[in-house]
Amino acid sequence: MDSLTDRLCAECLPRAEWTHEGHLAAGYCLLNRHGLEKCLIDMPGIIRRHNTSVGTPNSDSDGYHETITLFYLKAISHFIEQPAPDTDYVDNLNRLILGPYGDKDFPLRYYSEELLFSVPARYGWVEPDLGPLEFPGLG
Repeated sequence: MDSLTDRLCAECLPRAEWTHEGHLAAGYCLLNRHGLEKCLIDMPGIIRRHNTSVGTPNSDSDGYHETITLFYLKAISHFIEQPAPDTDYVDNLNRLILGPYGDKDFPLRYYSEELLFSVPARYGWVEPDLGPLEFPGLG
């Protein structure tokens, strides 16, 4: 995962490796390295530059999505803060990817499809319309 993240930041990650799981792994790695505040600032540019480097346009319908990116950074940060006794770094990442936080539809617990996939949500942060942004415990 560190290799994937380093290649993402260096703009040399192949498009085929930039999967949903790749997004989660990069977020997990960068949040562990730098914390939430720095990632909220840096991740949008990292993803936009990566998209440009692999020919993915950042447009009204493709490429970088601000609300989804910031949502997952906040969710993964919350996940990292939850105690996970006897779990190492990689095992914890696997718990993230295989658990509810790793579900591609996880944001739809908080957002209607109409709002989440709107142009304003793609270009800027929008608050959830289905309920407050309170993440479940991992008990």
